[in-house]
Amino acid sequence: MNAYKHVVYWHDTEQVTVEAPLRETVDCDVCIVGGGFTGLWTAYFLKEAEPALDIRIVEANHSGYGASGRADGFVTPTIGKDIQALVKEFGLQRALEASQAVGRSILEIGRFTRRNRVDAEYEANDYLMVATDAAQLKRLRHDRELAERMGAARAEILTREESRAVIGSPAILAGMRTGGALVNPFKLARGLARVVREKGVIIYDKSPCLRVEPGVRPTVITTGGRVTADKVVLATNVHMDAFPPFRRKVVPIWTYAMVSEPLTDAQLARVRWPGREGMVEAKSLLTCARFTHDNRVMFAGGPAPYYFGRDKRQRNMNRTEVYREIHREFLRFFPMWADLRFTYAYGGTADVVRDYAPHFGSLGGGGILYGYGYCGNGIAATHTGGKVLRDLTLGKDTDYTRLLFVDDERRKPPADFPPEPALYVGARAMARLMDWKESRP
Repeated sequence: MNAYKHVVYWHDTEQVTVEAPLRETVDCDVCIVGGGFTGLWTAYFLKEAEPALDIRIVEANHSGYGASGRADGFVTPTIGKDIQALVKEFGLQRALEASQAVGRSILEIGRFTRRNRVDAEYEANDYLMVATDAAQLKRLRHDRELAERMGAARAEILTREESRAVIGSPAILAGMRTGGALVNPFKLARGLARVVREKGVIIYDKSPCLRVEPGVRPTVITTGGRVTADKVVLATNVHMDAFPPFRRKVVPIWTYAMVSEPLTDAQLARVRWPGREGMVEAKSLLTCARFTHDNRVMFAGGPAPYYFGRDKRQRNMNRTEVYREIHREFLRFFPMWADLRFTYAYGGTADVVRDYAPHFGSLGGGGILYGYGYCGNGIAATHTGGKVLRDLTLGKDTDYTRLLFVDDERRKPPADFPPEPALYVGARAMARLMDWKESRP
């Protein structure tokens, strides 16, 4: 077994200058808790709408350190994990409106990087959803039928030969091209943080939030200071369980990835992959693969475990058995790269909610707002969510605040998860059930 570097690959692609922590008591218009994509896009869109707003962000580490900067970099139109359930609950029209909003975000993120000179390695090259067995082919067909019912142009399911001409893996039986892009998520987060600072937003790094005191003007208490604001936006995603109203709304699921050394020209020539599309296997617990900007292969998938007691500690990166399973899956797809050496092996937590879809809304009198629940599919959805939180913060009734993401009289917050040990037992049982369901043709 290789001696892997248990560090997020993306974190090694750009140096970080850490901003000063909060060491005082301050007053502002809007305080955002969390310096990842949700918080940063919210600040960006608020400043675009109301440049005079005094906005402060408190971040436990630094922007891009958490889930935003650890993502696999697939910018997709995905809403949570179960669009069919959303169609059943809200109808085709509302599901279509939400999907179109997230789809627009894919293009707008690309425009943002170009306009603001953010070197996020954005590649608008779509991705290929692939089937490797009869059950996954059935899912591809269901996805195509649903897309057509929602008014999308007819998506073609590619044959084995056509799919392998896009990505030359012997495991692929069929495929379907889906609109999307690839990005370096850490560089995107760092570039976005730079842009919002240039707009006048103050970011306090190394300033973890201890609690939020509600009131006419709520107060955010950090380890070094206090921020009182007209509005507080909670944008901590998987860490929403730190706040009492969300303690049992979110479960942290671990996901893992491996990144190779840069491929030589000879190695690249072994696998036909001319368009550099991302590859995603058609199942709920995704297996995915892509090239990085410097021609490394990223491969992610395998188990997505929940560890007892909501364990988010970094020691869970060092899980030898997980990386063995991921490497076995890699060789199933790409046996011709058996000599490829993986140098990075790492993991991180994604937030999962009971209905597998994002939630945005406000608490009590509306002074505290929130956004979370991306279920590992947040790069484009957080951009859309930033617009939702902008309009909720400004008290505006818009197309964004009427999206099905928003908790209101038509949609309630997700149901609670049970406490331990029932949560641990249930999570293991659900993983086995999903494996069984997805193995049925």
